[in-house]
Formats: sequence, structure tokens, C-alpha cells
Amino acid sequence: MKKISMAVVAAVFALGACKSGGSGSEGKNMYSGNVDAQVEKLLSGKDIYADATRVIPVIVNPEQGSGEKKENLEGFAIVKKAKPLSAEQIAKLQKIVFNTGTYDFNTQKRCVFKPYVGFIFEKEGKQAHALFCFSCNEVAFGRDAKPGNIEDFDAALKEVLGLALEVFPGDAALSKLTGGK
Repeated sequence: MKKISMAVVAAVFALGACKSGGSGSEGKNMYSGNVDAQVEKLLSGKDIYADATRVIPVIVNPEQGSGEKKENLEGFAIVKKAKPLSAEQIAKLQKIVFNTGTYDFNTQKRCVFKPYVGFIFEKEGKQAHALFCFSCNEVAFGRDAKPGNIEDFDAALKEVLGLALEVFPGDAALSKLTGGK
């Protein structure tokens, strides 16, 4: 009995280890749950966010207009890119993005939006993004580098900062936000 169960376990691990190229996250349907109507409206649809074949983390210059002639998101120049997120990291980000509890739909802060970290979701030649501003804890969701909807994400600040530090370890600005942790 032990030999059979060990053989089955070994076979399962061998099958799970067989991946063809890439980061292991490309081409998979990353999110299959239901999305609250308010969240879907905020995202202007869940399609690209839910089924992205690749998610690229970026750091942007927080000054609007800094990306006029450079690669940018909503006019914020992309100053650094990290390697695409792993399937596990995408799942963490989607858990934040699709969670209704992440947002405060009843409050408007009226602060100047100066994002620092963004995530570019790609699917079949289309892009959507999430830009996170840590000075007022707001996130902007847009499509194809164009501006989108902005909402507060105070409830998920710790999770967003944790993921940002995971993909940009040692970043001085992010480290200051977490007290150097």
C-alpha cells in the first residue's frame, strides 16, 4: 500500500512540474469568481483583469505629464518595470482588485492623485491597468494607458504594499511607506 501511494504522489508531482516555458502563469484563466456590480463598473469590466495572460508591475513618475513622449500610463511615465508576476502573485493582486471590501465607494478624498506603483494586465493585445497612489490610498483603473475610474483602497493598503515590495524589493520609497520593513 505504501509503494502505491508513494508512486501516485510521485506521478502527481511529476505531472504538476511539467510546464512549457514562460512564468507558468501565461494563458491561464486567473480569476473565475463572481464580481460585485460596483467593482465591475469601477474596472469598466472584469475581462482583462480576470483573464490576463501576463501582468507587469511598474513604477511610475508621480508627476502627471511626465510621460508625454515616453511609455506611460495615464500620462505618468513608466520609470521601471519588473518581471511579470507569477501565478501566485497575480492571484494575490486579483484578490485585492475583485474584493468589494477593498474599496470605500461612499467617500471621496479630493487629494492630488500621484501614483507610484502600477500593474499592467495584458490579454490578446489589449491592456488594462491599476495605478496605486500611496499618498492618498487611491487606485485608478484604466484601459490602454487611458485614464479610468479612481477609488479608495485603504482597507487593502497593507496587502498592496506587501505585493509592491515583493516585486520591487529594496525600493527606497516603498520601504519608507512600510517603516523600512
